[in-house]
Amino acid sequence: MCTVSFIPVSNEHIILTSNRDERVNRATLPPVAEVVEDTTVFFPKDEEAGGTWFAAGDNGRVCCLLNGAFKRHKRKKDYSKSRGKIVLESFEYQNITDFFEKTDLKAVEPFTLIVVESGNLYKLTEFRWDAKEKHIKNLDSQHPHLWSSATLYGKQVRQQRENWFRKWLESTNEITSENIMLFHSLSHGSNAENDIVMEREGGLKTVSITQVTLNSDDFSMHYQDLVKKQKTSLIKGIKKQLKLI
Repeated sequence: MCTVSFIPVSNEHIILTSNRDERVNRATLPPVAEVVEDTTVFFPKDEEAGGTWFAAGDNGRVCCLLNGAFKRHKRKKDYSKSRGKIVLESFEYQNITDFFEKTDLKAVEPFTLIVVESGNLYKLTEFRWDAKEKHIKNLDSQHPHLWSSATLYGKQVRQQRENWFRKWLESTNEITSENIMLFHSLSHGSNAENDIVMEREGGLKTVSITQVTLNSDDFSMHYQDLVKKQKTSLIKGIKKQLKLI
C-alpha cells in the first residue's frame, strides 16, 4: 500500500507490484477469494479492518491502494469506513468511472487508488481522494509508473524513489516478474527509513510484497509475507464477456 509500480511488458502483458509498509504485528491473511456482485475478487486480507490494499478480479480489473493523496494529512480520530473496504467496493461497479463519481467518501481518510483494466488496450487510471475533492487522471498505460505513499514519503523522497526506478529500468536488459520482484525486495539507498524495502522505529516496515501479472486471458497473483517468510501464488482466468472494448 506504500510503494506501487506499473510496468507494461507488452501490449498484452502488464505487471503491477506493491510493497506494503505496515506495523509488523498487524494481522494479515494471504490471498483469499470473495464474490463481489458477480465478480470473484482475490486479495490479501487485512484482518484488523477486513479490507485490502491490493485486489484482482476475474473481470480483468486490478486495484491497488496507497495511503494519502498528494501530501501528508492530519488524521482524524474517527473515519466511517476503512480505505481497504473502498478497494473491494470498487468491484461492485462494472464501470469504474461510475464508482469514482458515485461513491461517498466524505468520512473516508485520503487515499490514492491505482486501477488497471484489461481489454484490447489496457486502461490505467489514478484516482485520488484528498478529503475534499476527487481527482481522476487517465495515465499512459504504455509507459512504466511508480507511486509512493504521501503519508510516509515527502516530495523529495518520492522523487528519489522514482529516480531509483528509472535507473533500474535503464539498467535492466529484460523486464520479468522475477526482476521486478527483485527491485521491490532490495535496498537502493543508504537510508532504510525511505528505501523501497523500508524499516523505521516502532515496528513499521515493509511486511509484504504483492504482484499481479495481467494478460488478456488471465492473471497470476504472487504474495510474499516478509515477516512470516511465506509465499502464495494463484492463477485465474478472466471472463471474456466483461473485457473492455
